[in-house]
Amino acid sequence: MMPKPPRSLVWSWIGLVLLLALTLGMAFVPLGRANIAVALAVAAAKAIIVLLVFMELARGHSLKLIFAGAGLFWLIIMFGLSFTDYATRTGFPPAH
Repeated sequence: MMPKPPRSLVWSWIGLVLLLALTLGMAFVPLGRANIAVALAVAAAKAIIVLLVFMELARGHSLKLIFAGAGLFWLIIMFGLSFTDYATRTGFPPAH
């Protein structure tokens, strides 16, 4: 007999599946400019569930929070460098 998983894992899985269904449903609903905002909000909700429940950052030691913050800081640096590369390009080579 298999042991029962903790309730927090079950509820987080249900939440992630519901958010996945919402993401799929949004593909068929024309929201115009609000589509990207809703999609980013759903993605942020998924990320928060993963961070708090599966990575256990809600009740973790401060060292976990430091490394998670360092990873987020590094991601921001990488996005910033990518944006500066994109912003400083003057033209693209012609397509063949």
